[in-house]
Amino acid sequence: MFKRATWLGVGFTLGAATTVVAARKARQQLDRYKPPALVDRVTNTITTKTTTLKDQVVVALNEGRSAAKDRETELREEKGLTVVSEPDDSPSASSST
Repeated sequence: MFKRATWLGVGFTLGAATTVVAARKARQQLDRYKPPALVDRVTNTITTKTTTLKDQVVVALNEGRSAAKDRETELREEKGLTVVSEPDDSPSASSST
């Protein structure tokens, strides 16, 4: 029984090691034949699209906030409510000690 477990462990270890080595060799061959221009283009495209998407989201959020403030002011004026001024964010105004 002990011999079977030993050989099972040895076979499992050799099989796993062979798989890892074969995967590394295959990856090296793919990298070797991959054109550098393609890698640069894909990297550049991903970076550009991510930055562009981030910028678009920031602009959309800022425009939405601005439109919400304008609409709130407009509604308050229509209803005759007091227009609340924005709080002062300076550190000297918040600390009274």
